[in-house]
Amino acid sequence: MAPFGTYPMTRRQRLARLVMHERLLGRGRLRRLAVSWFQQGPNIVDGLLFGYRVRFHPRDNQTDAKGAVCGALYNRRELHWLRRILSPDATFVDVGANMGFFSLYAAQCQTRRILAIEANPILIQRFQETLSLNQPLPIWTISCAVGATSETGTLMPRHHDLGSGQIAPLSTDTTPPNHPALIPIRPLKDIVIEAGFKQITLMKLDIEGMEYHVLDAFFREASPFLYPQHIILERPVHREAQQALEHLLIASAIYRISGRTRTSLLLSRNSC
Repeated sequence: MAPFGTYPMTRRQRLARLVMHERLLGRGRLRRLAVSWFQQGPNIVDGLLFGYRVRFHPRDNQTDAKGAVCGALYNRRELHWLRRILSPDATFVDVGANMGFFSLYAAQCQTRRILAIEANPILIQRFQETLSLNQPLPIWTISCAVGATSETGTLMPRHHDLGSGQIAPLSTDTTPPNHPALIPIRPLKDIVIEAGFKQITLMKLDIEGMEYHVLDAFFREASPFLYPQHIILERPVHREAQQALEHLLIASAIYRISGRTRTSLLLSRNSC
């Protein structure tokens, strides 16, 4: 593996970071312009994120580009809430970890144990490379998708963005050669238990519309002792999906809404 610093930023990329990184300049046109500038540079660049060495791939992954440019101002309300909750004795499960943005921030919060689950084998490999560039962190990575049952699926790319891919179950009448990227799908409960987690302080889920199916199975099968104390949940695009999730989590009185952001629901257990 090439040492950190092998892939320097261009002058334009450094300017984009100078203007936006850790600066409260909003989500508008200036940020979009800065991210676009950054993406016009090399496909691989080395830089710091939350004080950690990261090998960014901004051209084919939006989270890489926005994280590199904006730092903790990207998803800032979610990160602020996360920092209030996590502590040195906390545990964090990052479902849909992408390039490790939330997991790295949780590590900066001195979180005791972090489990990062990512379905895209390219993204998880990149995250593992980033981890190897740093001193050992309490982050364990698992390369698989989460679902209601154990099966095999395929990764369907979207929007030329690796982080936006969706998992589709493998059709029984389709042969594997037609699907080079076969992805194992496993129930969330099984993954968490096998990782040795006995309780979860905070869970983040961003799995491109599969949240209801995953959580419905999890809450039916897992012990209440394993229910996360807090959840950062991507808000569904479709109203029906949002209503189903609210019925599962809120109308059932398991969770209450602690906050809303543009893209997420922030939930806390009623027993907390």
